[in-house]
Amino acid sequence: MTLLPEVSLPLLLIGVLVGVGFCVWRAAVARRQLVAWIRRGVLVLLVGAMLSHPGVPGGLVPTGSISAKVIIAIDTSQSMAAEDYGDGVRLDGVREDVKDVAYAFAGADISVMTFNSTANLNVPMTGDGSAVIEMVRALRPEIAQKSRGSSISAARDLLVQEVDKIHAADPGDPIIVIYMGDGEQTSADPVESFADIKGKVAGGFVLGYGTDQGGKMKQSTYTGLSDEYVQDPTNGQDAVSVIDEGNLQQIASETGLTYLHRDAATPLKPTLQGISGGGDAEISMEQMRESRLDLYWIFAFPIAALLAWEGLHIARLIRKSIPTREKQ
Repeated sequence: MTLLPEVSLPLLLIGVLVGVGFCVWRAAVARRQLVAWIRRGVLVLLVGAMLSHPGVPGGLVPTGSISAKVIIAIDTSQSMAAEDYGDGVRLDGVREDVKDVAYAFAGADISVMTFNSTANLNVPMTGDGSAVIEMVRALRPEIAQKSRGSSISAARDLLVQEVDKIHAADPGDPIIVIYMGDGEQTSADPVESFADIKGKVAGGFVLGYGTDQGGKMKQSTYTGLSDEYVQDPTNGQDAVSVIDEGNLQQIASETGLTYLHRDAATPLKPTLQGISGGGDAEISMEQMRESRLDLYWIFAFPIAALLAWEGLHIARLIRKSIPTREKQ
């Protein structure tokens, strides 16, 4: 077991010893509150243990995954609600694939941006893969009434900005880009080139979702997907969204990334394990090193229980003091 204390270890030890010593002294002089002071002493020990940030070896992980900076760009236009991804919609496939990316790059810094007619940075660079998974799990397509047409290059400027920012701050870290979309361009704006990031990234994928047959789309609302389908204004029938692999392959060519068509029957995980690329840095997913499994969170449960007990104790003392004050 190893310790990565949140504060200086000697300072933490002194603080714990002082706190426990005070509780022991109070327990000795105030025998009627013996249990309360024992409880408080245990609470001090648990908080000290939590702040020491203990951990154990967590198995081997790729060294490339730990040093990499991963940028995920997700298309959230209305067409990502098309019902042509297995038994679900395209965005369901995105959610599963993001989970695989987070696991494959455990320990890496990951950021997530979404785009439709505009682009937003939803999750800045973070080492918390679970936060990335939870955010993407809550994603939904752009509200149909607000849609002004989607552009497959809406994320271009933000993506270039993030890549340049990483290069300036951590020039030695490899950058992985994962672009996820259906390639459908409904905006009247011209498609912009992604060529500015070519050579600056170490690898990644352009992942395409959807089929040539296409699928109908339930309208996205403020409360989720409705029961009504998006209508084609030209004929009044249910609109059908079709993947445009030509656009996606063009983005892959401009960025130097690999294009991969996604379907519900094929997991992404095996492909991620073999990721490699050129650019300013190289990633070896074969070189392994020991990772660390944090254990500090375990102490949160007994700490919460003791705090609840302490709260009940204080509430009883307050309740007992009220009649006494009224008599006075």
